[in-house]
Amino acid sequence: MSTDPAVTEAFDSHQRRAIAAMGRVLAGVQVGLSEVDIDELCREACKTEGFTDWFHPPEVQVGDRTAENAIWVRASDSVRLKAGDVVTIDIGPATGDAYGDIGTTVVLGDAGAAMPEPKILGVARECLRGCIAFTSPMKTVGEIFVYARAWAANHAVTLASERSIGHALLPSEGLVSMNFPRFAHGFTWLRRHQVHFLNPQRIRGMWAYRPLLAKGGVGASFEEAVVIDDDGRRILGRDHLDEVGTFPEP
Repeated sequence: MSTDPAVTEAFDSHQRRAIAAMGRVLAGVQVGLSEVDIDELCREACKTEGFTDWFHPPEVQVGDRTAENAIWVRASDSVRLKAGDVVTIDIGPATGDAYGDIGTTVVLGDAGAAMPEPKILGVARECLRGCIAFTSPMKTVGEIFVYARAWAANHAVTLASERSIGHALLPSEGLVSMNFPRFAHGFTWLRRHQVHFLNPQRIRGMWAYRPLLAKGGVGASFEEAVVIDDDGRRILGRDHLDEVGTFPEP
C-alpha cells in the first residue's frame, strides 16, 4: 500500500513551512514574554508563512507546566518566561489543502541568549529521532510507543505522555473532508489513530510523533511527522534525520 504522492507532497510542503514558522517564533522568543505573548508570535509567524487555518492552535507551556501532559493547553497571561526556564511550543498551522504539525522545547538565558540545555532536552530529542529511525513498514503502531517507553526507562526519565506519543495525520478524504482540517484533528482522538501501546495495526500513512519526557518537574518534547508506505519511511519537511528537532533562523 502506497500513500498518494500528491498528498505526501502537499503535507511535506506544509510541514516545511511549519518548520520555517517555528524558526520565526524561536527568533522572537525572549525572557519576560508570557505564554500568551508566545502564542501570538506563533500566530503571526504562521500567517507570514501563508497559513490560513489551524489543524490545532498553538500550544505553549513554560517552566514546570512543561511536565504536564495536558490534553487541552490554554496559554496563560500570568506565566512568564524567566531566564533558565524551559518552554515547549507546538503548532499545527493549516490551509484548506493540508497542514503541518511541529513542536520543540528550548531554554533561554538573560536577554534571550541561548543557554546550555538541560539533559532532559537532549534525551527527548534523541528519543524522537530514535522513534523515527525505528519506524519501518514492518513495525506496528504500538511498537513505536514501546520503543519510546523503553528509551525513557533506559535514560532514567519518565514518559509523561502515557496515553499516547502521537497520532495519525489524516488528509482531506471521506468524513475528514468535512470542516477540514478541524475534523481531521478531531478524528485523531480515536484510539486507532493514536500511537499507543495497544494499537496493533501495521504503521502506514502519515503520523506525528511527540513523546513527552519529564524529570525533576521539567518536561521536554519535540514533534515531527513521518510518512510510511511499502517503499519505506520518509520524514516530512526534512531531508535528513539529524535535522529533526532543529530549526532555521528566518
